[in-house]
Amino acid sequence: FSLMDESALERYFDSFIANVSFHFHLVLCSFHVLHINPVKQEPKVGFSETKAEVFLLQPLYCEFYDETRQAAESESRTDSSPDYSSQNSTAAGGTPEPEHVDSPVRPMSPVMPVSRVPALNVVSSVRLCCRLDLNLIASKVWNVEYNPKNYKALTMRIRKPRTTAVIYESGYVICTGAKSEEQSRVAIRRFARMVQKLGFPVSLFNLKILNLVASCHTFPVSLERLTMAHRQHCSYEPELFPALFYTVKAGTTLTIWASGKISYSGAKSQAEVYKVFDTIYPVLSCFRRQ
Repeated sequence: FSLMDESALERYFDSFIANVSFHFHLVLCSFHVLHINPVKQEPKVGFSETKAEVFLLQPLYCEFYDETRQAAESESRTDSSPDYSSQNSTAAGGTPEPEHVDSPVRPMSPVMPVSRVPALNVVSSVRLCCRLDLNLIASKVWNVEYNPKNYKALTMRIRKPRTTAVIYESGYVICTGAKSEEQSRVAIRRFARMVQKLGFPVSLFNLKILNLVASCHTFPVSLERLTMAHRQHCSYEPELFPALFYTVKAGTTLTIWASGKISYSGAKSQAEVYKVFDTIYPVLSCFRRQ
């Protein structure tokens, strides 16, 4: 080829490359219009290619876009995130972590604190000062059990506070399940109000606390050693009953199991319950089973 032919050939290739890059740029712009900002109306394409040609070139743009996005994300992670692989973590803005050293001594699991607060079950009673139709109450009130063939009284339950009342035809009511004296009084008033809504002339009379049943869990206790040290207070016959009966004072007896469970019945107030448990706890500490 002559020099004229070589210059003409170079101009031809330069114009061809410029046209190809221009068309590819337009295809990318059209894909952005069609997919990045979708609209329901007919998309406007600003060049002479048809829609079929544009959609045929979409996979090429998708691959190019994914590669570009992944490269940009990897660069941003390396620039902004700290280098966790480096040993000097303080240079990355964090606190230095202690090195792991294999040691034969392993940390012990935390010991749960001993529960010394007794759980209460308050039993109280009241008289409603009127006779009741238990069949009418059973047919009108929810959460009621009444089977006169088995037992002459009606059983009624409420959720707040979660208590149970045994109601007799004479108007005598026994309430159980309350966790405190105040809850027991509130429960009795709610039971009386439910009966009063049925048309009975209810009025509360002689509301009193009959019994407080308290229980708590401490630690395992050696009942044999406790019996030998306090014979005058203990009654323990493991062949007949697995628990030990401990008399704190006249009329006050605790039931103690080897697992550490303690139950007490017969108290008339919460202050009495706490006083009895505070008295027995130091005694049991001397006979704790390892």
